[in-house]
Amino acid sequence: MKERPILVAVIGYIIGILWGLYFKFSIVLFNIIITAIYFIFLKYLKNNHKKRFKLLSFKRYSRYLKLYINKKVIFIIMIFSIIGNGILNYQQQKYGNTFQDGENIEITGIIVSSKTEKEYYNLYQIKVLNSKTYNLYIQVNKNNKEFDYGDKVKLQGKYNKPSKSRNYGGYDDSQYLKTLKIAGRIKVSNIKLLEKQQINKILIHINNIKLKINKKIEENMEQEKAAILKGLLLGETQDISNETKENFQISNISHILAISGMHIGYIILGVELLFKKLMGKRKTRIIIIVVLVFYTLLTGFSPSVVRASLMSIIVIGSKMIYRKADIINSIALSLFITLLYNPFLILHAGLQLSYLGTIGIILFSKLMLSITQKFKLNSKIAEILAITLSAQIMIIPVICFHFNNLGIYFLITNLLVSFIIGPIIILGFIYVLTANLLGNVVKIGIELLIIISKFSELPFAKIYIPTPNFLIIILYWIFILTIKQIYLLYQKKQLTPTEKRAKNLIALFRYKFNNKKCIKTIFFLISIFIIFHFCIPQKLNIHFVDVGQGDCTFITTPQNKTILIDGGGSTTSDFDVGKKILIPYLLDRGYTTIDYVVISHFDQDHVRWYYYCS
Repeated sequence: MKERPILVAVIGYIIGILWGLYFKFSIVLFNIIITAIYFIFLKYLKNNHKKRFKLLSFKRYSRYLKLYINKKVIFIIMIFSIIGNGILNYQQQKYGNTFQDGENIEITGIIVSSKTEKEYYNLYQIKVLNSKTYNLYIQVNKNNKEFDYGDKVKLQGKYNKPSKSRNYGGYDDSQYLKTLKIAGRIKVSNIKLLEKQQINKILIHINNIKLKINKKIEENMEQEKAAILKGLLLGETQDISNETKENFQISNISHILAISGMHIGYIILGVELLFKKLMGKRKTRIIIIVVLVFYTLLTGFSPSVVRASLMSIIVIGSKMIYRKADIINSIALSLFITLLYNPFLILHAGLQLSYLGTIGIILFSKLMLSITQKFKLNSKIAEILAITLSAQIMIIPVICFHFNNLGIYFLITNLLVSFIIGPIIILGFIYVLTANLLGNVVKIGIELLIIISKFSELPFAKIYIPTPNFLIIILYWIFILTIKQIYLLYQKKQLTPTEKRAKNLIALFRYKFNNKKCIKTIFFLISIFIIFHFCIPQKLNIHFVDVGQGDCTFITTPQNKTILIDGGGSTTSDFDVGKKILIPYLLDRGYTTIDYVVISHFDQDHVRWYYYCS
């Protein structure tokens, strides 16, 4: 097995972060217990000299585990798990030592974002001076003057602490803001400009370029098309309507709105075409690295572009020093740098989908290509399908976890998008950097994307999936990786001694368990489980759901019947209680159907949710 200490270190670092997020037990004490168990296990193996063959023997298969998990691996994982846990706890403490909720505060800081227009106020991000611990959002009344990136301001206002999840599995604003390194919001009552351009001049120039690009797009395109193009080129999706976002997500093409390896690939290709013949390979690679750093700054350090840029820079840098880059180590190193900057990014859906999609392509693309080619498809179509399937294999459980639905037309939509997204991105970059000549062509491409997203309106385009727990997700990944290895084992002609033993063991398992008695036993156990799960009365559970204004009660009976009483809602707000709170809550609890709906009375704060869901 090829040694990858960077990968092992990152696994340990992630374990430490997750431990700090979900467990209160000391990870140092846990590592001591694991070490003790490991040495007891080694002593057991050493003292157990029984030679009698056992098919289902822990000792028999532990030697294969030792190929991957040895003393060195365990030591690296333990050290970096403690480091990861320590960094996360330090960050947690920083966010906890801010202000009290509702406290009137006075601070001085520098605005580090452009204005985001809301209905009643303008939103800015501010870096607090004399404190390296956090940034804040500030809500400034629209009657006040507007501020620019880099302005130093002094303000007074009320601090609003981010809210925790109000329901089981619900949205946690505090955790989301931590992925952005934001500690809370201030509703500004008084603000005064002190100085202009009090931030790095390079960052100010980059922000001005970004503003000019946005202005050009907005002035020459309809609102929705302009919003989509900004998403495609800069990763800015805040102006895209919720309906369009949902259509893209259900059609399984929302990944094109997140800057990814595809965009970075086109940038590298463009720079090579422009400079390679004029300046040679080495200087062109330096230019590529500079351009990638610039583009990462331009797009605001989104997790997917950081991943793609870091990986590309690592690969290009290794070529410059005449060393071959290992793709797995490159992914691991880029992830480590990202999580070192902000460990809470491990919770970011975009980061999870970006890295897992890339890992899926690396692990399964060759296998999927060999399968798709058997259908005698066009080579380009077979390659696109192979890449799409490879990425989907790894990210399906994460999509179910975050979005609770699956789009069944993902192969068709991704195939169609793959033929037009490249030209749209390339022509889009040319359009924003040069004249308006290509504007109409880019508009046509975006219109085609919108048409493809309408697949979301077809029958059965959206299937609701209960939220899977972490154990189910881990077991799924173990299962698909095992299936892959078994498939490759039977396709490979030249086997190593270990592979031969593994193949013989599979044959032995099939011989031992492929008989009527075994099948009857398995069928009996499954039947007992079904009877136990569905027929034996369970506990009566009553859940009171926080839906804001109004009431909502969800009941599961001992006979596994589900009853929903009321659901909330408001006549003074268009907030979709049913879609935003009620349906996610039911799916997080593991239910996709409701047997009975009871409405206590027909006031809007009890029944309006029904109009949203129907």
